[in-house]
Amino acid sequence: MGFCMFEKYFDLEIISPTKSQSFRVEWVEIESVTGCFLVGYDHSPLVAIFKRGNSLIYKKWDTDRIEEVYVDGGIFSVEKNKAVAILDF
Repeated sequence: MGFCMFEKYFDLEIISPTKSQSFRVEWVEIESVTGCFLVGYDHSPLVAIFKRGNSLIYKKWDTDRIEEVYVDGGIFSVEKNKAVAILDF
C-alpha cells in the first residue's frame, strides 16, 4: 500500500519600501487592526490592515524554519493561494 502526501503550500510575497521577496509557505500569522489570524493553504479571499508595532510570522514550506518580520503598518491580502504583504517600515 502506498502513501500519498499532499503538498499544501501557497505563495507569500512581502513588499517593503526597500525590497520585494517571495516564498512558498505553509502558513502566515498576522495581527490586524481587527484581530489576530492564521492563513493557510486554500484560505478564502481577504484583505486586512496590519496593526502597527507587530510582526508577520510565517513558516516556510518544506523546512522547519519559522520567520518573523517586524511590521509598522501596511496591508495584507490573500486570494487564490497567493498572499501579499505590503509593509510600511
